[in-house]
Amino acid sequence: MVYDELKKPEGTKSLPVDEDLPGMGQYYCLHCDRYFANVAIRDEHFKTKRHKKRVKIMTGPAPHTQLDADLAGGMGMPDNGPKLMSM
Repeated sequence: MVYDELKKPEGTKSLPVDEDLPGMGQYYCLHCDRYFANVAIRDEHFKTKRHKKRVKIMTGPAPHTQLDADLAGGMGMPDNGPKLMSM
């Protein structure tokens, strides 16, 4: 889900205010899917090894999907045989 969000064009949009989230939901790290209490804490988070590792993973190839797993396990698309002509 986070990978799909990264593929959307970036725009400077304000986040909706949510009183249940830290910092009213205004300070968010998309790569780590975390909210922060204020901008200083978020900026410190951007410097951490965990965040940098997550950014590196997210800029790589797309993660595997359930369809990839099914195809690898031999559970591919069903082959119902040739269609018979109806008379």
